[in-house]
Amino acid sequence: MRDFRKSILSRPNSEKNGRDHQILTRVIRVVLALVTTSIIVFLFPFSSIYQSLHFPSVGSISEEEIIAPFTFPVLKSKEELEEDRKLVLANLPVIFDFDQKKGDSAIASVGDFLCKVDSINKSSQIPESRRRDFRRTFPYLEEEGILFLSSNRDLDIFGSNLLAILKELYQVGTVQDIESLPFNESGKAIILNGSKETAGSAKFSGTFDKDELLDLSRARERLLSLAMVKFEDDRLLVKALYEVGNRFLVPNLTLNQKEMENRKQEVLSSITKQKGLIIKGEIIVAKGQRVTKTDWDKLSSLEKARVESGLKSHPWHFLLPLFGRIFFVGAILLGLALFLYFIKKEIFYDNAKLLMISSIIILEMVIAYLILFKWHLSEYLIPITIASMLLTVLLDLEVGLISTFALSLLLGIVNLFDFKLAFISIVAGTLACYSIKEVTHRYRFYRPMLFISFAYVVFIYFTESLKLSSPGAVLTLSGYGLFNGLISPILTIGLLPIFESIFDVTTDITLLELSDLNRPLLKRLALEAPGTYHHSIIVANLAEAAAKAIGANVLLARVGAYYHDIGKIEKPEYFVENQTGTKNKHEKLSPSMSALILESHVKEGAEMAQEANLPKSVVDFIQEHHGTTLMSYFYNKALEQGATQELIDEYRYPGPKPRSKETAIVMLADAVEAASRTLDDPKPSRIKSLIKKIIDSKLQAGELADSNLTFRELSAIQQSFLPVLISVFHPRIEYPEPAEKTV
Repeated sequence: MRDFRKSILSRPNSEKNGRDHQILTRVIRVVLALVTTSIIVFLFPFSSIYQSLHFPSVGSISEEEIIAPFTFPVLKSKEELEEDRKLVLANLPVIFDFDQKKGDSAIASVGDFLCKVDSINKSSQIPESRRRDFRRTFPYLEEEGILFLSSNRDLDIFGSNLLAILKELYQVGTVQDIESLPFNESGKAIILNGSKETAGSAKFSGTFDKDELLDLSRARERLLSLAMVKFEDDRLLVKALYEVGNRFLVPNLTLNQKEMENRKQEVLSSITKQKGLIIKGEIIVAKGQRVTKTDWDKLSSLEKARVESGLKSHPWHFLLPLFGRIFFVGAILLGLALFLYFIKKEIFYDNAKLLMISSIIILEMVIAYLILFKWHLSEYLIPITIASMLLTVLLDLEVGLISTFALSLLLGIVNLFDFKLAFISIVAGTLACYSIKEVTHRYRFYRPMLFISFAYVVFIYFTESLKLSSPGAVLTLSGYGLFNGLISPILTIGLLPIFESIFDVTTDITLLELSDLNRPLLKRLALEAPGTYHHSIIVANLAEAAAKAIGANVLLARVGAYYHDIGKIEKPEYFVENQTGTKNKHEKLSPSMSALILESHVKEGAEMAQEANLPKSVVDFIQEHHGTTLMSYFYNKALEQGATQELIDEYRYPGPKPRSKETAIVMLADAVEAASRTLDDPKPSRIKSLIKKIIDSKLQAGELADSNLTFRELSAIQQSFLPVLISVFHPRIEYPEPAEKTV
């Protein structure tokens, strides 16, 4: 994200690059405006564009006579189409393929079985020997079956009846398990024999009920039943028929999923979406008539017909409402842009912040679309105050307020110009902005919960009461408002770090967290460079006093001062404030090397800050607190050693110059605090003279050219520095030595 901001907000050096940069940023702003307008216009359904503003609701009295402007079909509602869909699917039969070969194969296997039985009976005349052969050949047979087959009696009757029963079962058709099949409510089934529908028997038609089908379990029951009917007096024969026949029962019906899906799609596509026709000139609703559900369906179909006919039949009916929505949405966004251009120029020219505002507005409109048109929930559940609170915390109160007005009007426009919702949103959003403008800790979001909930409940209650809504409906809608008021601050707390991270915006909440002197970088500074740490604390006090005097961001100035010199942690001994009781290391270095070491603390500090994930607004203090100031001591030393004046740029800090009032304040405070240490007799008059001299020198050197500080503000800064420095150098009384005790 830092690279993104750098690419669109960096200040080019050359004049040509400057013009190109300005053109690029203007193009970005125009594209952003067009994209935002397009998303809002086309996000919401076209049917809402063409719906009459006086579109009566069911049960209301029509204020005017509504006549059909053209012939159009009356469309079924979603509920009616769903009922038709359920009906046709409930009557969709299960389809099977009939496999004749499986039945024939089973019958042939029965014949082979009977041949083997006959062969065993003929091979031995001893009953015990035959039973032993049966057990070895047919291990699946039980003793009763073996006893009957080995008795060699009535085998012709047994075989003919077994074949007859199995043929009957296979002609009907058998499935594996009927309960596992996807039968619908109708319980109908169709058997396909090749490409034709058949029941496999003259007894059945092509389509029959689920109860008429056989699965293996039912086939066994049918087998036993038929055997008992034929031979009820011969239990051994019945047992043998059931036992042997059961071994040759196999499914010969297979589920045809492909054909079922084809027929399903065919019947679904045959469902008509129309349930009537209105002729041009026909009165849809008479004036003073109570609107019924049927009337409302006709009116709804009229609006949909306008959209579907589009440019072909009624071009102006199609284009004018669309142009109207584009005009109103564009006008509101233009008003917001003009406010930023005239009142908040620093935001208007910051494309990243414009993108953030646009993203929050689009997010709110997407939520509104989902609630109103996707989930069909109450309009009072739209959390408009999320945008109000986010923009107030991320930017400022004025931007939060104007964005709340813009968003509320946009909601009213896309919701059929229902400005009742817009009015309540403005009230709740305004209270949200004012209740959160001084939130400096996350736990203080409980206050907006109270204010927003109160606003929603009170205004929804009175608004719905004026509409003569039922008491139950009023309480329900007020409950929605209460829920909205409670959940919106919670969602804002969750979204706030996301927007801070993506758009690199630093809020007061984050700054308060960074102002903790126990943060790792500040603890390192105190331990490894104590002189620099003490210097930073005094600079922070000076910056805070100056920022308060000119109305700048006090917290940002203080935090920036804390971190502005953290780069000195790497080589603390090369900076004079840390050289206590030791020789100056620069005495052994060339001026150019000393300049490189001093310059490096800016680059190293910025790298350390980025590794610690400090926000860009704090990193700016590290990079800008020296600007492009000349390191005059080492430059003059280089001149004394024979260097030429052309090398002056080698003895300047890399910059950039301060680009905000806060970074400029820290530059002045840093220079004033360092210079004040050189005063032999820090009297107030001498301190005041020193402050003026430092500020004038920075001004004349052009270091404050990009900071937007005025001469009046520079005077206020000068006045604010004086009492802080006087308190630092205040005189102390000399305490006498304690008298020695006499014995």
